[in-house]
Amino acid sequence: MTALTFSRSKLVGIEYLAPDTFLAHGVLNDYMYGLELDFEVKLPSFEIVKIEGEWKRYTTPECPKAIPTLQRAVGWRIFEEGFRRKVNRIIWREGCEHFANLLLECCDAIKWTAFYGEWEEFKEKQSAPNKKEYLRKKLEDIPSLQGSCLLCASKITGE
Repeated sequence: MTALTFSRSKLVGIEYLAPDTFLAHGVLNDYMYGLELDFEVKLPSFEIVKIEGEWKRYTTPECPKAIPTLQRAVGWRIFEEGFRRKVNRIIWREGCEHFANLLLECCDAIKWTAFYGEWEEFKEKQSAPNKKEYLRKKLEDIPSLQGSCLLCASKITGE
């Protein structure tokens, strides 16, 4: 009997390009598809200001046609209501499901980085402030984090 196997890897990296800008880099790789995505997000609005995609490996001549569709995401804000639905409706359906999935994975990583990244750095240096106070300050600094699935604001703020 032959076993069928499939392996897909996704790698997402987030870095600070400037104090008010995140750079996301995502890679999706399996035996059929290879693609990369890079985009910049401006704080505090979390607006996508630049996006680029690149195919390394694809299955049909239609795949490269998905790259221009990525430009539709410029101006979108990752915390806006319906963001995920918009990515699926436009980037997935009009472009490519793999780019859409990678874009959403990168956006989730940006949210986590924005909220917890500095605290983890402080913790490594053993100079971390009280976590509850740190998170309360983050909510003040980045109001668009309010109501996100990353946290329950009432637990952090005590309200």
